[in-house]
Amino acid sequence: MSLSRRAFVQSLGIGSAGALSTAWIIGGGREALTWTPDPFEAVLQASTQQGVIRISSNENARGPGKAALDAMRKVITGDVGRYGREVANTELPAAIANRVGRGLTSENILTSTGSAGILEAGVRAYVSESKPLVNAAPSYENPTEIAGLLGAEVRRVPVDANLKLDLDGMAEAAKGAGLVFLCNPNNPTATAHSQSAVSAFIQRVKSDSPDTAILVDEAYIDYATDTTVGTAAAETLKYDDVFVARTFSKAYGMAGLRMGYATGRPTTLAKLSAAWGLGDLNILTATGAIASLNEPDHMVAEREENRRVRDFTINAFKEMGYEASDSQTNFVFVNVRQPAAEFRDAARDQGVLVGRDFPPLEQTHARISLGTMEEMQQAVEVFKRILET
Repeated sequence: MSLSRRAFVQSLGIGSAGALSTAWIIGGGREALTWTPDPFEAVLQASTQQGVIRISSNENARGPGKAALDAMRKVITGDVGRYGREVANTELPAAIANRVGRGLTSENILTSTGSAGILEAGVRAYVSESKPLVNAAPSYENPTEIAGLLGAEVRRVPVDANLKLDLDGMAEAAKGAGLVFLCNPNNPTATAHSQSAVSAFIQRVKSDSPDTAILVDEAYIDYATDTTVGTAAAETLKYDDVFVARTFSKAYGMAGLRMGYATGRPTTLAKLSAAWGLGDLNILTATGAIASLNEPDHMVAEREENRRVRDFTINAFKEMGYEASDSQTNFVFVNVRQPAAEFRDAARDQGVLVGRDFPPLEQTHARISLGTMEEMQQAVEVFKRILET
């Protein structure tokens, strides 16, 4: 029997404590659904698939830490009926600045209902028909999509032989451009550049092309285990029109609650606010974010567990004779030596959902998000059946 929209919403318990289920907070399948014609129909379909392993949207299968869940439960039973503007607009930016450090204060923080809003605001603020966007190939496509809507040129710079961003090539392409989008670690290739390399890149671009803005997307940086990889937040205080985008959708496990932010000079953040509506954070999301920031030990544990699952998955592919890039994220990018669509269809037929195509490497590489260890152990058995035949 088909499930109506109303019945589906009722089954999720929206408007009650059911909205605080871990599955809802994680926001299962949200990224993948962004690329479908009808997201609601897609989530209906996904919700009715029993026993399906969804490793297609780079979500945190473990969800938020205990402190965040406890704080949100307390709010929903007490203060959720209030707007909570003080929490969202004052306490949260202060908590973010305190946790990130690097000289940031509350005035250097701009919050958004998800980091996608920051990315769209950045493109709309700095890109136009006469001011191109620079992006890697492959990299996260949201800025490219927005630039296309604006009728702007997109300068695509292929990743290097190690599937890392070609910083020299992107610096050259940045001359005269409106905005450079630098995804570090990069989605979908999972690779990352060191903090010093990114700092040198920013300095070079601002020296060669002072009017070019730079957006560093650090959605996955909390998963980086390479100790040379670090945030570029300090660089956003040195230059106008340089800003970092961060999210609580990945390592913090709050994709379903939509929480992102940017760091930068107040003048830069004002341009972003003017370019696109970033939404008002609700008290539930803001409370969960603050509690997460105040539980740093959970992030350490989350990073280590992700490393454990990542190492298992990469080693499993290696034993099968397939190579993955050096992942600093919660997903792996594997050379499966066949079109991603064929691999994806074969995996789906056996109950495992993996990532979409990522041109120009869609004929050879597949992106596989990391679930729990149990999920990846089951998924690896499916991958063995596909690749070893």
